[in-house]
Amino acid sequence: MISVEFWERFSFYGMLSILALFLTASPDQGGFGWPASTGLAFVGGYSGAMYALPAFGGYLADRLLGRRRAVALGASCMVLGQVLLALPATLTATLGSWLGAPRAFYLAILCLVTGNALMKSTLVVLCGETLGANDPRREAAYAYYYLGIAIGAMLSGVAVGSMAAHVGWHSGFGVAAAGMAVALGSYLLLARRWLGSIGSTPDRALPRKTADAGSEKATNAGLEARRRIGLLLALAALLCAFSVGWFQLFGSWLLFIEGHVDRSIFSFVIPVPWFTSMNAAVVIGLAPLVARLWVRLGARDRRVDILQKYAFALGMVCIGHLLMLVSARSLGAAPLWMSMIALSLLGVGELVAWTATYGIVSRAAPAGFASVAMGAWYLLTLGLGGYLSGFSGSLVDSWGFAATFGLMAGLMGAACVVALLLRSPLSRLADRAGVSL
Repeated sequence: MISVEFWERFSFYGMLSILALFLTASPDQGGFGWPASTGLAFVGGYSGAMYALPAFGGYLADRLLGRRRAVALGASCMVLGQVLLALPATLTATLGSWLGAPRAFYLAILCLVTGNALMKSTLVVLCGETLGANDPRREAAYAYYYLGIAIGAMLSGVAVGSMAAHVGWHSGFGVAAAGMAVALGSYLLLARRWLGSIGSTPDRALPRKTADAGSEKATNAGLEARRRIGLLLALAALLCAFSVGWFQLFGSWLLFIEGHVDRSIFSFVIPVPWFTSMNAAVVIGLAPLVARLWVRLGARDRRVDILQKYAFALGMVCIGHLLMLVSARSLGAAPLWMSMIALSLLGVGELVAWTATYGIVSRAAPAGFASVAMGAWYLLTLGLGGYLSGFSGSLVDSWGFAATFGLMAGLMGAACVVALLLRSPLSRLADRAGVSL
């Protein structure tokens, strides 16, 4: 499962690392020539859809298709979408004049969104199902799972960005297509050996209701479920705010770095998509240190709860945007080191926030709806956050980069304060709901 997720994320982040640049590049450079407002709005809508629909896809996987079949079908759709992105120049001749490059592009996006909807939350659940609910290796498995995501994201920006810079945009998309094809092939060849019978049949049997629906036991169970839902909604709102700031890496930050940052190191000019890999490299490099820190703090009875981690992550994104604000106000080309530090802070925040997230969702998920619960979490956090991040494009066109970065820093700082203020009431709510933060 980790290797499949690695290649799927390689494909996804590789495509995302060049999408905004491709859409806003002039037609002479092979792009669509869209203004920043349109291009970033599309990237935001695409990112939002990629994380919004896994709730529906997770339901199909849980109840109709079975998780194994859903992953195979989803990966096939994503391979088709990436291939369509890589071959728009030849589509008119091969598929008929009705399917030119723009139509092929939108069809490719539809295939990618559909495939991701079936795969995204389902893969997380399959990974968890390989170990028992009380297996002490379960949290470590999720840590390695997230490490696979980070490695895929790091390598994709370099590989796809280099190909796009030296050969062309569609060759870059072709590298992403190859990565997704490897994911599908390895899954089809090895799934039976990896998983046995896990996920092969859907969970069509809904949990049975208590015989006496009006009993005190049923009432308490319903109250606990509502408390858990309220807790998860509050946490999702905070992570959504973080996602709005984090997704700027693939939108306003990339456009600013492309046109306003001195990317030269001696005679070498760093390709813009490589900066998305720098963020992932920070996650990979710091993951063992952060994991060791949490273990050491827990051993000393000074465990850091998820509200503190979310507040820290929001603070990192706030400082990152402040650095980008300073860069935007620089005279001439902004120095490279400011953008690199900002990217590093973004990576630290991502690592702290998301390694704490999978556990809380899996602990609070209703029985029989694990994929749906994870999909709903993606919808409310990365889905909604990705969509809202797209509005930065109109702000860049109207206000400029400096004002946009300043507004984002203010929003992230305010969310950080809210997380700290909510820590005490949400801790009490978690205790009543029987959930450990």
